[in-house]
Amino acid sequence: MNDRLYFRQLLSGTDFAKEDQMAHQMVNFVYLIGDLQTRECIIVDPAYAVNEIAEIVEADDMNLVGALGTHYHPDHIGGSMMGHDIAGITGLLERVSCPIHVQRDEIPWVVRSSGISDDHLVG
Repeated sequence: MNDRLYFRQLLSGTDFAKEDQMAHQMVNFVYLIGDLQTRECIIVDPAYAVNEIAEIVEADDMNLVGALGTHYHPDHIGGSMMGHDIAGITGLLERVSCPIHVQRDEIPWVVRSSGISDDHLVG
């Protein structure tokens, strides 16, 4: 059997963003999913300490090739929530150029929540 699946489940405030009280309070998961043969992976719901998440990907000798936002809430893609700014896909795009996959119907909400232009989004 050839096991090519790369999978990591990271808990905000515990596995990353340990000093971020909002990340700890919200208890969100971020998933890293990829192929161990090609060494490519995506991040599902990149929020909070996106540079730290990218460093985890690099430490695992994987290459980040995309992201998936399950929905437009700031605790899943970044943005402003309850008076707090949450890092997310905007910061991720500053680190690596990659497509951000979202639900087509949520593109206007993702743009509004994250502040990125819709030309970075794949619906």
